[in-house]
Amino acid sequence: MTPTVTVIIGTFNRAGLLREAIKSVLGQTYEHWELLVVDNGSTDDTKATVRSFDDARIRYIRNPKPTGSCAAPRNLGTGLASGDYIAFLDDDDVWYPDKLQVCVKELQAHPEAILVCHALKMVNGSSASIRRFGPWSQDMYERLLYEGNLLGPGGMVIKKEALVRAGGFNIQEEYLGCDDYELWIRLARNRVLFHFIDDVLAEFRVTGSNGCLADPYHSVRLAAMVKTHIMLFEGQSVLSPRGKGRIALLSLLVLRRLLGSGNWRDAAPFIRELVRCGRPGLRRIGAELGSQLKSRVLGCFLA
Repeated sequence: MTPTVTVIIGTFNRAGLLREAIKSVLGQTYEHWELLVVDNGSTDDTKATVRSFDDARIRYIRNPKPTGSCAAPRNLGTGLASGDYIAFLDDDDVWYPDKLQVCVKELQAHPEAILVCHALKMVNGSSASIRRFGPWSQDMYERLLYEGNLLGPGGMVIKKEALVRAGGFNIQEEYLGCDDYELWIRLARNRVLFHFIDDVLAEFRVTGSNGCLADPYHSVRLAAMVKTHIMLFEGQSVLSPRGKGRIALLSLLVLRRLLGSGNWRDAAPFIRELVRCGRPGLRRIGAELGSQLKSRVLGCFLA
């Protein structure tokens, strides 16, 4: 039997961009799909835009409890999905025509894998770059904890059974913007197999309204989430040197964003976190505070 792919697009007030995303699904060479467009509380003509496509495989779904995250619409769509596989598409991104064809073929060729993840073309105005994920290794769980996010929801197709078994995306507010990364960590903790390919099969478009890029507190939630999972993995209240190094780096990123936006008071807990991380953290504090103060002094002279 030919497997069906359920495509899930969560959307909010981006009817114009959404149209292009839907067209890229309609243009797929693999025809065994259904598309669930989950409206996360839009007040524009999103519903009319979806209904304008005359294809029985496309369904419009209104989220009865709209949220500010991608997690709830993705979970809602997964619960309503009839496909064997799930593929997520952001409403401002597009797929290349052979995306599903290649991914389904790869999953069939590697039945032991729960997902396949391909490369993306990252488009920001007139500039573009290629983002590759992975690679796979037996220590994927530890690498996700200590190296960073090695997958992207826009670049993957995942088995529905595996996604449901994992409990889907975490919808708690403290995981807003990093719920996908947190899900990969939970999946990898069970030592499942991820399959990575180098094919560039979609475009991730930076449109100016990408939530994580615009939210200065995204890095705050990210640091807290990673620290929670590292402590769970290490099983102790005092972090290992490797754990301290990872938390020091994340805390530095938080510090940079908060100080850069003038939120010195909110930055204080992360300065303390860096102090707790020991010598590496202290060096990073000195460098960052020196850079910020230098920028402020220069700003005063140039004002």
